[in-house]
Amino acid sequence: MTAQTPPSLAQAREQFLSLVDSVRPELHRYCARLTGSVIEGEDIVQDALAKAFYALSLTPEVPALRPWLFRIAHNAAMDFLKSHARARTEPTWASNGIARSCRTAA
Repeated sequence: MTAQTPPSLAQAREQFLSLVDSVRPELHRYCARLTGSVIEGEDIVQDALAKAFYALSLTPEVPALRPWLFRIAHNAAMDFLKSHARARTEPTWASNGIARSCRTAA
């Protein structure tokens, strides 16, 4: 059984996608350069567009679209980079073993 999207939501989504269609390639290039990955850049653009679509439903008027989308995408990219920087760092306890082995070897 598949869920049907209400017509008004489908129309709103189509209108939103037509609005951002011209900005999307620039957003993707920007996010891909920030992250160093075309794939991660695409994920961030999709996340940013989802956030923007949701935020538009809460605001009475549409902000200046291009700078607003770039700000959302920039913040999403920074969040991504921060979370992956933490994931790449080595735990403190792991470096203790290295320091001990260097002292005993000397």
